[in-house]
Amino acid sequence: MKFFELLPAEGPRFSGFLNGAHRWGLPGGLCPVCEASRGGLGEAYPSVDLSGWSHRHELAEARQVPLEEYERLRRLLRPQVPFDVPLLPGAEFGLYSGKATGKWGDLHLPYPWRLVLQREAMERLREEAGIELRTSKMDLSFRGKFAPELLEVELHPHGRLHDSCFPGGRERPCERCGRQGDGLPDAPILDGSTLPAGQDLFRLADFTTVIIATERFADAVTRLGLEGVVFKEVPVA
Repeated sequence: MKFFELLPAEGPRFSGFLNGAHRWGLPGGLCPVCEASRGGLGEAYPSVDLSGWSHRHELAEARQVPLEEYERLRRLLRPQVPFDVPLLPGAEFGLYSGKATGKWGDLHLPYPWRLVLQREAMERLREEAGIELRTSKMDLSFRGKFAPELLEVELHPHGRLHDSCFPGGRERPCERCGRQGDGLPDAPILDGSTLPAGQDLFRLADFTTVIIATERFADAVTRLGLEGVVFKEVPVA
C-alpha cells in the first residue's frame, strides 16, 4: 500500500484560516536535563470533553511548567482519555472555538497539522467510499455571508519515520524526558513496521505536525472530486 503526506492546495479558492484554540491543553514541560520541552504540536482530541473533570482548570491556560508538573497533570488526565495516545506537552482537548475567514475547500488545512472538512465532504466519503472519520463540530464565527459547516478531523498519532532518512542518524533521546531534537528530513521515509492497520488518516507519532493518508483515502478524495488538499507520496522502508 502507498502512503501520502497531506499538503494544502494553493490558490485563492483555498484561503480559509482559523484563529482560535481548543478549550483545554496540557502545558509544556521544561526538562531539567535537556532544558527543552518535547514537541506535541498538532496532537488534539476534540472528542475528549473535560467539562466534568475536577482538574480542568489546570489545563485552561497555555503555559510552560517544570517537567514534573507536566507529568503530574498527564497522570491525572490519562484516565479521562479513552484511547492510548502519547499526551505530549501541548496536547489539546475539547471543541475548537474561534474565528474563521476566507474560502474553504472540501478538505482544508488551515495549518499543516489541523485538517477540517465540510460536512458534505464527510458524508460523501462515508456514503460513497466507505471511509469513516472521527470528526467533531467546531464553534466558529465567520466573517462574510458564506458560513460552511466545518468539522475537525481527530487524527491520532501512529507510525514513525525510518531511521535511514536522517543524515548522520537520529539524535539520542534525552535520558530524562525522551525528547529527540531531530528536524523533519527533506526526504522523509516511513518505517513500515510501525504503520497502523485500518487507519486511513493519522499523524506521525514522532512528527505530530505531519498528516499521513493511505492510498485508499487519496484515491477516494480524487475520485469524488473533493478539493482543498494535495497528496505527496512518502516512500516506505
